[in-house]
Amino acid sequence: MKIGIPRGLLFYRFYYLWKTFLEELGQEVVISPPTNKPIIQRGLTYAVEEICFPAKVFLGHTHYLKDKVDLLFIPRVVSFHKGEYTCPKILGLPDMVRNLFHVPAERVIDDEINMRERDQVGWRQGFLSIGKRFVANERRIARALREAEEAHRRYRQQVRKGVLPEVMIDGVHPLPPRPEKVLLLGHTYLINESFINMNIISKVHDMGFSVITPDMVDPRKARHALREIPKASFWTFSNEIMGSTLAILRDRPPEVKGLIHLVSFECGPDSLVGEVLGRLLKREKDLFPYLRLEIDEHTGEAGLVTRLEAFVDMMQWRYANRESNVSPSCSS
Repeated sequence: MKIGIPRGLLFYRFYYLWKTFLEELGQEVVISPPTNKPIIQRGLTYAVEEICFPAKVFLGHTHYLKDKVDLLFIPRVVSFHKGEYTCPKILGLPDMVRNLFHVPAERVIDDEINMRERDQVGWRQGFLSIGKRFVANERRIARALREAEEAHRRYRQQVRKGVLPEVMIDGVHPLPPRPEKVLLLGHTYLINESFINMNIISKVHDMGFSVITPDMVDPRKARHALREIPKASFWTFSNEIMGSTLAILRDRPPEVKGLIHLVSFECGPDSLVGEVLGRLLKREKDLFPYLRLEIDEHTGEAGLVTRLEAFVDMMQWRYANRESNVSPSCSS
């Protein structure tokens, strides 16, 4: 049986987990191609205006796959961290796909994966439910999940070392490391989807900097640093962004010269995170240049390049002149 996995949203976080799990159960996995203009146009044509650009892109990938596979793999990932949620639009993806594309319910794998209350128990129950669609033997399903978790662990380990997901998934040629780095913050589906972010990682690299993403920051340090704020967010990705920032601010690695926050224009949680990040950075007396970039389907590449170039010039000038990002009136 052919199972289609759309290349969007949680794809870059869980691809190896999902692929290995399904293949261990004897299924053939089909993924949509890297994002391109026709796929984006598919998503823009069918999506409602209120959802964010990455969700529209996901729908474009789903539309591409829907007539090429037997089943669409769109699990309802409520939570993959205890006490937190994923985005509400991610929760609603199976319903959007069924209603927008008139896909029969039985063709959508939409089993719930929810770690919010029961942690690992909720995780295993979700995959057990998915596995029972294909095999009845629970031991085989458990064994498939163990193999999948090991593949996921190896994948995340490589990402933490600085290997970008597109290098492992698509065989993209890796960029040589630069001695100076920029912390590139954002949701995994914005940072790792080079077509919709207009190759921002390559552009930053061409300007003389490698990037560090939240996935490359030690998660234990990020979670520990998150305790510095009075109340964490409800959203896992928001907490990863804020925790990574706080961990970098605490450790102050000398190679990290600035921070870029990449956000989707329509994302509600990102608007809150941006405000919190701004306040966190303003309290720092040492210079730490910060750029916030918003992208959607109307963002032009020329404007993004101009802002990046200005940011790099400003960053270099600040370090050369030892200017702080805190005004003199606030530095006492």
